Amino acid sequence: MKVVLESLKEGVYTITLNRPDKKNALDSELLMALYNALQRAEDKNASVIIIRGAGKAFCAGGDLLEFKNSDDAGALIDGMAETLHKSIRMIRYTGAIVIAVLEGVTVGAGIGIALACDITIATNNTIMNMGYRRIGLTPDGGGSIFLPRLIGAKKFNELYLFSRNIHMAEAKELGLVNFVFEEKGLETGLNQIIKNLKALPMEPIKYFKTLVNNSSYFGLDQHLDKERFYVSELAGKKQFKDRLEEFFKKK
Repeated sequence: MKVVLESLKEGVYTITLNRPDKKNALDSELLMALYNALQRAEDKNASVIIIRGAGKAFCAGGDLLEFKNSDDAGALIDGMAETLHKSIRMIRYTGAIVIAVLEGVTVGAGIGIALACDITIATNNTIMNMGYRRIGLTPDGGGSIFLPRLIGAKKFNELYLFSRNIHMAEAKELGLVNFVFEEKGLETGLNQIIKNLKALPMEPIKYFKTLVNNSSYFGLDQHLDKERFYVSELAGKKQFKDRLEEFFKKK
């Protein structure tokens, strides 16, 4: 089974994370497949890129089972973060408009991917959670640059330190999502958004995104490197293995 599904129609490149039985948790294979799909979308000169998940879930964050089974979780997560961050950079630096479509759970690195996108839409039953602190890690995927710059340091501290669920009414109020739809109206809403975006000239988009990156996400590359360093360092410690053991005992 392909872990990423891809389609191109009328300039819209749809990338679907396809591990529905794992709620599209990010393992090494899926992370590389996502990066390669983004490269293909760029090569095809897509004007709009959609990132979504199969099975009524967007992304449950990193694959904890892969972490648990690794003999060297620090090295594993270092490599995974490197690949993830290549995708985050592509999302921010491509000349396409990138839309995240959230359903079900959006956890950990899934939040980073969603917030890196230019437009984020969700169903009203979607739940976000930073998740990292529950297993003793710091954010990756740009989570610790996108979130505080969108909502401020105090609110970011709250969401990371308490690792609580964020429902879509709050997410909309905080500016984490642009549009929230009833589940049955999601596809209609998405299609209308795409139609509205494509009705206007696409030539300025790459320049526009550069302005956004310079004004809102300046220092992104260096920050992603720091995220990768910290998360892999923490993952290499014995306490991380202990946290994972505790997590799986509770399930």
